[in-house]
This record gives sequence, C-alpha cells and structure tokens, in this order.
Amino acid sequence: MKKSLLLLAALAFTTASFAQTTPAATTTQLPTHRVHRMGKGEHKTPEQRAEHRTAMLTKKLSLSADQQAKVHQIMLAQAQEGQALKAKYPAKEQRQALHQEMKAGHAKYQAQLQGVLSADQYGKLAAMKKEHHHHGEHGDKQKAKS
Repeated sequence: MKKSLLLLAALAFTTASFAQTTPAATTTQLPTHRVHRMGKGEHKTPEQRAEHRTAMLTKKLSLSADQQAKVHQIMLAQAQEGQALKAKYPAKEQRQALHQEMKAGHAKYQAQLQGVLSADQYGKLAAMKKEHHHHGEHGDKQKAKS
C-alpha cells in the first residue's frame, strides 16, 4: 500500500513538473497569426514597404538599375501617402472614404509604373496582380460576395 501511494505521488510530481516546463519552452515562439501578419507589412515603415516591394518587383520583372531607382521612388511615395491617409481616416466609420482615396492613389501610382516599365514588364505585373487577386485574401472576399 505504501509503495503504491509513493509511486502515485512520484508519478503526479513528475507529470506536474513536465506540465510546468512545456509552456515555458514554447513561449519564445511567436504565434503563427502574428508571424503571418508581420509578413503582410502591417508594422513596417513606408521605407521598409517600398524596399520590400521594389525588391520583389526587381526579382519578378528583372528591373534594370535605373528602373529600380524609379520604382523605389514610386513605391515610397505610395507607401507614404497610404500612411498619411490612414492617419487622416482613423475611425471605422471612415473606411469608405479611406478606400476611395486609396483607390485613386493606387491608380495614379499604377500610371507612373506603366511609364517606367516596358510593355512586357507591365503585362507581367498585371498578370501578377490578377493572380494575387484571385488567390489572395481579396479573391476570397470577391468569391464570397458573388
């Protein structure tokens, strides 16, 4: 009887000690939703977003050095304008106005990109956008609406 009680107490103690150490080891990892969000650029500065988008377009469209510099300037201006618009319309009730102004700004910067990129590069960019739209978050929302 004493042995079984001692064995049971030892087993309970061992289980409790493992239960305490396991969460401490995993707390150093970021939750996956937070890692995913950081990849979407929510906490990046306009300069970081411009660098990231320029690098991505350089890789995907084989931009020349001259094009890289021009694309970076366009991306930086767009990111700065977007940040200013988000500060201008902070409330949820103002999302429609924010959306309209961002859409107009996006069209303006796309026209500037079209002037920098060759016809072939701009066609690839349009195809990338269409692909992203159909398979990305926005594509899922569009499918749900229709």
